[in-house]
Amino acid sequence: MFGKVMKQELRANSLLYGVASAIALLFAFATIMNRRATSIDYLIQAPLLITCCTVAIVVLVILFLIHTALRYQKSMYGNEGYLTFSLPVSSVELITGKYAASALWGIIVCVLCGLLCFSILYGAVEPSATELFWAEVGKAWAVDGIRSSMVLIAVSLTLSMLETVAILYLSITLAHLPFIRKGNGIFALIFFFGISFAEGKVMELIPSLSTEYIEQTMTAILDKADLDLFFQGIRSFLLPAAISTVVMSVVYLAVTILLARKYTSIQ
Repeated sequence: MFGKVMKQELRANSLLYGVASAIALLFAFATIMNRRATSIDYLIQAPLLITCCTVAIVVLVILFLIHTALRYQKSMYGNEGYLTFSLPVSSVELITGKYAASALWGIIVCVLCGLLCFSILYGAVEPSATELFWAEVGKAWAVDGIRSSMVLIAVSLTLSMLETVAILYLSITLAHLPFIRKGNGIFALIFFFGISFAEGKVMELIPSLSTEYIEQTMTAILDKADLDLFFQGIRSFLLPAAISTVVMSVVYLAVTILLARKYTSIQ
Protein backbone atom coordinates (compact mmCIF):
# COMPACT_ATOMS: atom_id res chain seq x y z
CA MET A 1 0.00 0.00 0.00
CA PHE A 2 2.96 2.30 0.54
CA GLY A 3 3.67 2.18 -3.18
CA LYS A 4 0.04 2.91 -4.07
CA VAL A 5 -0.08 5.92 -1.75
CA MET A 6 3.15 7.28 -3.21
CA LYS A 7 1.95 6.64 -6.76
CA GLN A 8 -1.32 8.46 -6.09
CA GLU A 9 0.49 11.47 -4.64
CA LEU A 10 2.90 11.62 -7.55
CA ARG A 11 0.02 11.45 -10.01
CA ALA A 12 -1.93 14.17 -8.18
CA ASN A 13 1.02 16.58 -8.33
CA SER A 14 2.49 15.65 -11.70
CA LEU A 15 0.77 18.37 -13.77
CA LEU A 16 1.75 21.25 -11.49
CA TYR A 17 5.37 20.19 -11.07
CA GLY A 18 5.61 19.18 -14.71
CA VAL A 19 4.64 22.68 -15.87
CA ALA A 20 6.88 24.35 -13.26
CA SER A 21 9.83 22.13 -14.24
CA ALA A 22 9.31 22.83 -17.94
CA ILE A 23 9.35 26.59 -17.34
CA ALA A 24 12.47 26.35 -15.16
CA LEU A 25 14.26 24.26 -17.78
CA LEU A 26 13.23 26.73 -20.47
CA PHE A 27 14.76 29.64 -18.55
CA ALA A 28 17.94 27.68 -17.81
CA PHE A 29 18.33 26.55 -21.42
CA ALA A 30 17.63 30.04 -22.79
CA THR A 31 20.20 31.58 -20.43
CA ILE A 32 22.89 29.13 -21.52
CA MET A 33 22.04 29.37 -25.22
CA ASN A 34 22.05 33.18 -25.04
CA ARG A 35 25.84 32.99 -24.96
CA ARG A 36 25.76 32.07 -28.65
CA ALA A 37 24.05 35.35 -29.54
CA THR A 38 25.91 38.38 -30.85
CA SER A 39 27.67 40.60 -28.33
CA ILE A 40 24.94 43.25 -28.40
CA ASP A 41 22.09 40.74 -28.10
CA TYR A 42 23.94 38.96 -25.31
CA LEU A 43 24.37 42.15 -23.29
CA ILE A 44 20.69 43.02 -23.72
CA GLN A 45 19.21 39.59 -23.03
CA ALA A 46 21.55 38.25 -20.32
CA PRO A 47 20.30 40.47 -17.44
CA LEU A 48 16.67 39.64 -18.26
CA LEU A 49 17.30 35.90 -18.48
CA ILE A 50 19.39 35.86 -15.31
CA THR A 51 16.58 37.70 -13.51
CA CYS A 52 14.07 35.13 -14.82
CA CYS A 53 16.25 32.29 -13.50
CA THR A 54 16.53 33.98 -10.10
CA VAL A 55 12.77 34.48 -9.89
CA ALA A 56 12.25 30.87 -10.99
CA ILE A 57 14.37 29.61 -8.07
CA VAL A 58 12.33 31.60 -5.55
CA VAL A 59 9.03 30.54 -7.13
CA LEU A 60 10.02 26.86 -7.23
CA VAL A 61 10.93 26.78 -3.54
CA ILE A 62 7.84 28.70 -2.41
CA LEU A 63 5.58 26.68 -4.71
CA PHE A 64 6.97 23.42 -3.36
CA LEU A 65 6.53 24.35 0.30
CA ILE A 66 3.07 25.92 -0.04
CA HIS A 67 1.70 23.23 -2.33
CA THR A 68 3.10 20.47 -0.12
CA ALA A 69 1.36 21.95 2.92
CA LEU A 70 -1.94 22.51 1.10
CA ARG A 71 -1.86 19.05 -0.46
CA TYR A 72 -1.27 17.37 2.90
CA GLN A 73 -3.98 19.48 4.54
CA LYS A 74 -6.52 18.73 1.81
CA SER A 75 -5.83 15.01 1.46
CA MET A 76 -5.66 14.32 5.18
CA TYR A 77 -7.99 16.77 6.90
CA GLY A 78 -10.08 18.35 4.14
CA ASN A 79 -12.90 16.73 2.19
CA GLU A 80 -10.55 14.06 0.84
CA GLY A 81 -9.72 13.07 4.40
CA TYR A 82 -12.94 11.08 4.75
CA LEU A 83 -11.83 8.86 1.86
CA THR A 84 -8.20 8.81 2.96
CA PHE A 85 -8.94 7.56 6.46
CA SER A 86 -11.45 5.00 5.16
CA LEU A 87 -8.77 3.23 3.11
CA PRO A 88 -7.24 0.01 4.46
CA VAL A 89 -3.88 1.71 4.90
CA SER A 90 -1.89 2.00 8.10
CA SER A 91 -0.86 5.42 9.33
CA VAL A 92 2.77 4.45 8.73
CA GLU A 93 2.14 3.66 5.07
CA LEU A 94 -0.07 6.71 4.66
CA ILE A 95 2.34 9.28 6.07
CA THR A 96 5.53 7.74 4.68
CA GLY A 97 3.95 7.31 1.24
CA LYS A 98 2.96 10.96 1.10
CA TYR A 99 6.33 12.02 2.47
CA ALA A 100 8.24 9.88 -0.05
CA ALA A 101 6.32 11.50 -2.92
CA SER A 102 6.97 14.98 -1.51
CA ALA A 103 10.63 14.07 -1.00
CA LEU A 104 10.94 13.03 -4.64
CA TRP A 105 9.41 16.29 -5.82
CA GLY A 106 11.67 18.14 -3.36
CA ILE A 107 14.77 16.49 -4.80
CA ILE A 108 13.62 17.41 -8.32
CA VAL A 109 13.11 21.01 -7.20
CA CYS A 110 16.60 21.06 -5.66
CA VAL A 111 18.13 19.73 -8.88
CA LEU A 112 16.27 22.35 -10.91
CA CYS A 113 17.42 25.10 -8.54
CA GLY A 114 21.00 23.86 -8.88
CA LEU A 115 20.69 23.94 -12.67
CA LEU A 116 19.25 27.45 -12.54
CA CYS A 117 22.10 28.58 -10.26
CA PHE A 118 24.61 27.21 -12.74
CA SER A 119 22.77 28.94 -15.58
CA ILE A 120 22.96 32.25 -13.70
CA LEU A 121 26.68 31.82 -13.05
CA TYR A 122 27.48 30.62 -16.56
CA GLY A 123 25.20 33.16 -18.21
CA ALA A 124 26.89 36.02 -16.37
CA VAL A 125 30.31 35.14 -17.82
CA GLU A 126 31.31 36.94 -20.98
CA PRO A 127 31.46 34.51 -23.93
CA SER A 128 35.09 35.53 -24.50
CA ALA A 129 35.96 34.26 -21.01
CA THR A 130 34.39 30.81 -21.49
CA GLU A 131 37.67 28.90 -21.64
CA LEU A 132 38.97 30.64 -18.52
CA PHE A 133 35.68 29.93 -16.72
CA TRP A 134 35.81 26.19 -17.43
CA ALA A 135 39.51 26.07 -16.58
CA GLU A 136 38.82 27.57 -13.15
CA VAL A 137 35.87 25.21 -12.61
CA GLY A 138 38.08 22.26 -13.52
CA LYS A 139 40.79 23.35 -11.09
CA ALA A 140 38.32 23.82 -8.25
CA TRP A 141 36.58 20.49 -8.90
CA ALA A 142 39.92 18.67 -8.99
CA VAL A 143 40.56 19.58 -5.35
CA ASP A 144 39.14 16.82 -3.12
CA GLY A 145 38.30 19.19 -0.28
CA ILE A 146 36.36 21.59 -2.49
CA ARG A 147 34.58 18.79 -4.37
CA SER A 148 33.46 17.00 -1.21
CA SER A 149 32.40 20.30 0.36
CA MET A 150 30.24 21.26 -2.63
CA VAL A 151 28.58 17.84 -2.62
CA LEU A 152 27.97 18.12 1.14
CA ILE A 153 26.47 21.59 0.69
CA ALA A 154 24.07 20.27 -1.97
CA VAL A 155 23.10 17.29 0.19
CA SER A 156 22.62 19.50 3.25
CA LEU A 157 20.34 21.91 1.39
CA THR A 158 18.26 19.03 0.06
CA LEU A 159 17.98 17.44 3.51
CA SER A 160 16.97 20.79 4.99
CA MET A 161 14.15 21.13 2.49
CA LEU A 162 12.95 17.60 3.25
CA GLU A 163 13.11 18.30 6.98
CA THR A 164 10.94 21.35 6.37
CA VAL A 165 8.35 19.03 4.79
CA ALA A 166 8.45 16.83 7.91
CA ILE A 167 7.90 19.92 10.09
CA LEU A 168 5.00 21.00 7.86
CA TYR A 169 3.38 17.57 8.21
CA LEU A 170 3.77 17.62 11.98
CA SER A 171 2.54 21.22 12.31
CA ILE A 172 -0.61 20.56 10.27
CA THR A 173 -1.26 17.34 12.18
CA LEU A 174 -0.89 19.09 15.54
CA ALA A 175 -3.19 21.86 14.33
CA HIS A 176 -5.95 19.29 13.79
CA LEU A 177 -6.01 17.98 17.30
CA PRO A 178 -9.69 18.05 18.38
CA PHE A 179 -9.36 20.87 20.91
CA ILE A 180 -7.75 23.36 18.47
CA ARG A 181 -9.14 22.34 15.07
CA LYS A 182 -11.24 25.51 14.69
CA GLY A 183 -8.11 27.61 14.40
CA ASN A 184 -6.01 25.02 12.61
CA GLY A 185 -4.59 27.38 9.95
CA ILE A 186 -3.25 29.86 12.48
CA PHE A 187 -2.06 27.13 14.82
CA ALA A 188 -0.32 25.31 11.97
CA LEU A 189 1.81 28.42 11.38
CA ILE A 190 2.44 28.82 15.11
CA PHE A 191 3.51 25.18 15.42
CA PHE A 192 5.71 25.41 12.32
CA PHE A 193 7.68 28.43 13.48
CA GLY A 194 7.65 27.21 17.08
CA ILE A 195 9.10 23.82 16.17
CA SER A 196 11.70 25.41 13.89
CA PHE A 197 12.73 27.86 16.63
CA ALA A 198 12.88 25.12 19.28
CA GLU A 199 15.01 22.91 17.04
CA GLY A 200 17.41 25.78 16.45
CA LYS A 201 17.84 26.21 20.20
CA VAL A 202 18.37 22.47 20.68
CA MET A 203 20.99 22.42 17.91
CA GLU A 204 22.83 25.17 19.77
CA LEU A 205 23.58 22.58 22.46
CA ILE A 206 25.72 20.62 19.99
CA PRO A 207 29.24 22.13 20.32
CA SER A 208 30.06 21.98 16.60
CA LEU A 209 26.78 23.71 15.70
CA SER A 210 26.77 26.44 18.33
CA THR A 211 26.85 30.02 17.06
CA GLU A 212 29.91 30.83 19.16
CA TYR A 213 31.90 27.90 17.77
CA ILE A 214 30.95 28.70 14.17
CA GLU A 215 31.84 32.37 14.55
CA GLN A 216 35.20 31.59 16.15
CA THR A 217 36.07 28.98 13.53
CA MET A 218 35.07 31.15 10.56
CA THR A 219 36.93 34.15 11.97
CA ALA A 220 40.11 32.10 12.35
CA ILE A 221 39.74 30.71 8.82
CA LEU A 222 39.15 34.12 7.24
CA ASP A 223 42.14 35.58 9.08
CA LYS A 224 44.38 32.93 7.55
CA ALA A 225 42.80 33.34 4.09
CA ASP A 226 43.28 29.62 3.40
CA LEU A 227 40.77 28.17 0.89
CA ASP A 228 41.38 24.56 1.91
CA LEU A 229 40.96 25.47 5.56
CA PHE A 230 37.77 27.34 4.69
CA PHE A 231 36.15 24.29 3.10
CA GLN A 232 37.41 22.11 5.92
CA GLY A 233 35.57 24.42 8.30
CA ILE A 234 32.44 24.21 6.14
CA ARG A 235 32.53 20.42 6.34
CA SER A 236 32.94 20.53 10.12
CA PHE A 237 29.64 22.43 10.34
CA LEU A 238 27.64 20.73 7.63
CA LEU A 239 28.35 17.08 8.44
CA PRO A 240 26.89 17.12 11.97
CA ALA A 241 24.12 19.43 10.72
CA ALA A 242 23.17 16.92 7.99
CA ILE A 243 23.13 14.04 10.48
CA SER A 244 20.98 16.00 12.94
CA THR A 245 18.63 16.98 10.10
CA VAL A 246 18.02 13.33 9.21
CA VAL A 247 17.48 12.38 12.86
CA MET A 248 15.02 15.22 13.46
CA SER A 249 13.12 14.43 10.27
CA VAL A 250 12.62 10.85 11.43
CA VAL A 251 11.45 12.08 14.84
CA TYR A 252 8.96 14.51 13.28
CA LEU A 253 7.55 11.83 11.00
CA ALA A 254 7.28 9.35 13.88
CA VAL A 255 5.28 11.82 15.98
CA THR A 256 3.10 12.67 12.96
CA ILE A 257 2.34 8.99 12.37
CA LEU A 258 1.47 8.52 16.03
CA LEU A 259 -0.96 11.44 16.04
CA ALA A 260 -2.47 11.08 12.58
CA ARG A 261 -4.88 8.19 13.20
CA LYS A 262 -5.57 8.36 16.92
CA TYR A 263 -5.68 11.97 18.00
CA THR A 264 -6.58 14.21 15.04
CA SER A 265 -9.95 15.00 13.50
CA ILE A 266 -11.11 15.84 9.99
CA GLN A 267 -12.65 19.23 9.26
